[in-house]
Amino acid sequence: MYRIMYKSSIGLIAILGMSAPLVTVVTPPVQALPEAQILEKLQEIPVFTITDKNKNLLQQSVGKAPNVKLFSPVYIEQSDAQTFVNKLKKDGSPNGKLAQITIVPLSAIYKMQLESEKKPNGINFLLFPNEQQVRNAQILKNKPYQFNALYPVPLFTVAIKQKDKYVTVQQNKLTPLFFDKQQAQQWLARVKKADPKLVANAEIKVNYLHSVLKDFNDRNYPEQQQFTLVPSTKNVEIIRKIQAAQQQNKPGGTTSPSPAVAPKK
Repeated sequence: MYRIMYKSSIGLIAILGMSAPLVTVVTPPVQALPEAQILEKLQEIPVFTITDKNKNLLQQSVGKAPNVKLFSPVYIEQSDAQTFVNKLKKDGSPNGKLAQITIVPLSAIYKMQLESEKKPNGINFLLFPNEQQVRNAQILKNKPYQFNALYPVPLFTVAIKQKDKYVTVQQNKLTPLFFDKQQAQQWLARVKKADPKLVANAEIKVNYLHSVLKDFNDRNYPEQQQFTLVPSTKNVEIIRKIQAAQQQNKPGGTTSPSPAVAPKK
């Protein structure tokens, strides 16, 4: 069983001043980002897996013998995981009787995938995006909306176009990558209010989780180390409720939730 060591990222959104908000990638890549740094970035993102009551991951098969491959579904939003569990139960699947949602940090999935790739018959993980965020991404990219569960998980960031490229907007030397477009919009509004002249032309751009992870694995440059993944507000609340419940169940626990951990500087 994996425990989520969640640190609040809400503070990353607050605008306290923007002395040097723009960043351009000028340092050539030299090597992959150290695994420890990748895991640290992913540790704060809760995702939702389907397991049995013993926390064994649900495995599904695709393809035909002898090319059958196993995969385990991972959902970015709890509601989508619940929809899947409900479908298993409704369809009368043997897995439906035992299936439950287990929350793990994205870092755990990443590490298990790395370990699995070293095995001949290792399990793969498929990350399923939230449909609304897919819709938001396709609108931003001016593409016709057509949802596909295998569509890559979108991330939203604030950037400004300079000549033939975009440069990201930072605060406190951090570049937030949001899983929720609405949070990116809220952050953009605060950025513009803090320094309207400097970021008058800022806009929300779309990136994808698999591209960011591939970049982490293939490249290493200072600006990349400043990327910080920001979970959706909904997921933040889910984790806070779990933490509050765990606090109450501890000996001597109180009904007051534990204070939020200060964001990383």
